[in-house]
Amino acid sequence: MPNKASTSIGKGESLNLFSNNEDKFNSYINFYRRLLSSDESESLASKLKNIQNLLSFGEKIFSSSSVAELFLYFCLHGAATAWALQTELSMPEATVYRALKRLRAMKIAVPALKVSKMRNSKGGPRPTVWALRGASTEEISRALKLHLRTSSPKYMVAEEVAQTIMDEYLSARDTNEISYREILICIKELRIPFSKPDVADITAQYLHEKGIKVWR
Repeated sequence: MPNKASTSIGKGESLNLFSNNEDKFNSYINFYRRLLSSDESESLASKLKNIQNLLSFGEKIFSSSSVAELFLYFCLHGAATAWALQTELSMPEATVYRALKRLRAMKIAVPALKVSKMRNSKGGPRPTVWALRGASTEEISRALKLHLRTSSPKYMVAEEVAQTIMDEYLSARDTNEISYREILICIKELRIPFSKPDVADITAQYLHEKGIKVWR
């Protein structure tokens, strides 16, 4: 376990620590991820202490508590958007972007994909899902879903609609198929206060991910 009394490491040293050798870089990342991985036999207190010690050690490596927090978040989850990092870590936007810039310069976090714009959304750059090199497709997908849930009220409503459809409509009919028109009817009955096609599109995608066939 990292020693809290360790000497502080400067920015140049931490940059070399992670980027000089590809194999060494991967071994550091994997080491952190293993230490943070869930062990059912480990107590909650032990897990929290482990995370706190790693965070303390990370602050010495990066000479920045915010960069250390983002690094540990990526080690735990594999990927995230800037918005999700702000909400999950209760961190100011400017601080998140500075920390992301540092992790990108060290080639720890890399852009994985651009988030598609919602229908009728305002202009501006599309958000990026950032990921550890080697992050799984599943981790990137979870990061995208978290971004949508935390940034779009429509997405949260669509998830509730989809759950209602599965619990009350599909289970009663003992089927795993539904038409897009039926989704629209359900949304109308529930009096959703958003554009029906927008919510229907998200609901259909969510149902598809749950293994439900949506006919159009």
